[in-house]
Formats: sequence, structure tokens, C-alpha cells
Amino acid sequence: MKIYIDILIITNTIVTLICLEACAKLTHTKIQSKRLFIASSTGGLTSLLMIIPAGRYIFALIITIIKFISYPLITAIAFRNKSIRSLFKKTVVFFVANVIYCVIVLIIWDISDTKIIFLRNYTIYYNISLLKLTIAVILTYLLLTVFEAVKSTAFHKQELTAVYSCGGYTVKLPAIADTGNRLHDCFTGSPVVIFFCDDMYYYFGLDNEITAGSEKFRLIPYDTISSGGLIAVTYAGELKIYSEDSCYSDLNCCIGITRSRGKKPRAIFDPEILQ
Repeated sequence: MKIYIDILIITNTIVTLICLEACAKLTHTKIQSKRLFIASSTGGLTSLLMIIPAGRYIFALIITIIKFISYPLITAIAFRNKSIRSLFKKTVVFFVANVIYCVIVLIIWDISDTKIIFLRNYTIYYNISLLKLTIAVILTYLLLTVFEAVKSTAFHKQELTAVYSCGGYTVKLPAIADTGNRLHDCFTGSPVVIFFCDDMYYYFGLDNEITAGSEKFRLIPYDTISSGGLIAVTYAGELKIYSEDSCYSDLNCCIGITRSRGKKPRAIFDPEILQ
């Protein structure tokens, strides 16, 4: 069988992308488009291991080592991991997603006795044309788009709760998914989840200008329909958002704290941080 490098790289780039998306969904973590593209491309390039002859033990060992090193590397590129534990967790999930994919392909291969699928050096090659591959990608994208639209509509109807913990302090507030909250940290570009809560505001001493401008917090301008001004933003602590059937943690965001100004305490976030 002839192996075409373009088909080899493109198909495995797509497979890596799908496995990374599955990992993101299972760990409730968002992947930036740029990171997803680079990580998927890295996965596609590792498919070149297929062309290395593995007849000798040393070559087989090198291929195995490179393949297993690629999993944490791709995961590190795709996600902003705050800790080694987070990287390990996502690497395991990404690895399992790849194993499940390979098992499904091998079952189809064994049952159908197809000559389209070829497996070598931990890499799967599909003997199909670029036209068929393009059509398959377009159809997959359309199906995923429809699925996300249906899921997003159902998600906005759920009751959400935001739980923020920092040291020994924990606060639990109703959460509102609002696509209009486009506030981002000026320095890192990370989205800001805004907590309108007097208890948090005074607990952290944000009524004091020295505390609000300390190393733990920084002030950035914000503007909403009901209020505006400067808001204290921090990366300290841990945020979890609960829906009726899920818990979203390890979110790539920072926390903005301001007063509720006589209204019901609440947390407002851009739903994209959960995707």
C-alpha cells in the first residue's frame, strides 16, 4: 500500500483534534483556537512515525518512547494547566480518548476486513482521497455545530451555581451565563467572572485602596448596563460552576469582585469559559 504523507498528516491531525475536543468536554476545560490548532498539528506530525522501519528493537523502542512523550506534550500545548496535577489529569483523559478511538477502529477493521485502514507504529492510516476526507470533515463539523447549538440552548435554561474558594473562605452564589460579559483581564487576556457580592468585597478589604491594588489584586476598568468603574481582579482561589448535572472546574479565568449595590448577589460569566 502506498502511503501519502499529506493524507497521513491531515487525518491524524483531525483525529488529534477530535480527541482533544473530547478531553476538553470531559474535563470541562476550554481550548483556545490557536492552541488547539498547534496541538492538533503536533499530533498530525507525530504520525510520521509510521514511515520509520521498526524491524529492529532499538527503533521500536525509540518509536514507543516518542509516542508516549507526545501525549503530555500535546496536552501541555492545548491546555493552560495551572499545575502538574492538572496536566497529568488531562494527559490521562487524552490518552484514554486515543485508546478508545484505536479500539473502535480495530473492531471495524476486524469485522469489515476493509483495506482502507492500515495500522503501523501506533499510527492509523486511511487510504482515502483528499476529496472524501474533506467531505467527511465538513459533515463532522456541521454535526458538531448543530450539537453545540442544541446543547447551548439547553444549558442556558438550567439553574447554575458558582462556588468560589480562597483559603478558608467560600462563597456560593447564583450564576448567570451572559454572552454580554466580554470583560477580560488587560494583562493576560483571560475572561473575568464578575462576582457582585458585598460579603466578598468587604471580606477581602477591597474598600481599601491599598488592598485593592496589592499583589493579590489589580484594578481594571469595567462597564455594564447597570454600573461601571474599576473592579478588583485576582487569580487567587478556585472557582467551580455547577449545573443540574455537571461540575465545571479548573476554568481558565480570573475573578472580579465588586459590590452588589443593593441587588441580589450573583456571579456573571461568559459561557465560553465552560466550552
